[in-house]
Parts: sequence; structure tokens; C-alpha cells
Amino acid sequence: MTTAETARDAVRRILGERAHADVTTFPAGNLAITVTSGEHTATIDGDDSSGWGWTVDPGTDDGFTGHELIAPTLDEALGAVRETIAA
Repeated sequence: MTTAETARDAVRRILGERAHADVTTFPAGNLAITVTSGEHTATIDGDDSSGWGWTVDPGTDDGFTGHELIAPTLDEALGAVRETIAA
């Protein structure tokens, strides 16, 4: 199970020490992660059983519309965020 601490560790491992993660844990165990790296912000939501959705630089009018991009693991979602930020 991914905890808030393991999520923060994964952010540092995959996105580097300059990335900052705010993690919220919900009662059912799912996480909401906001990552700030340089001028970019990514939101990642999910858990190990249902997968991880992510959006890089979400618009202010997106609200809680969900994520179009989904990965089965947090590491894969963070890797995709890294690729998007680097592009």
C-alpha cells in the first residue's frame, strides 16, 4: 500500500530533490498528491488497487473533472509526469 511517506519518497526518487509534494490521505486509503517542480504543477490521484490518474499544469477551470491519463502504478505516473515536464 502506498502511504503518504512512500509517495513523497517516490516523488524525490523520480522527480528529484527540487520537486515538492503535498500529499493528502483519505479515509479509504487513496491519495491526492500535488507536485511542484520548477514552474510546473502536477496533480496525481489514486491508490494501488485502482491506479493513478495525473494531470500536468491543470487549468484553473478543470475543477474535479478527473484525469485523462492513468497509470497502474505511482512510479509509472510519476515517470510520465517527468517526461511531460521535460518536454
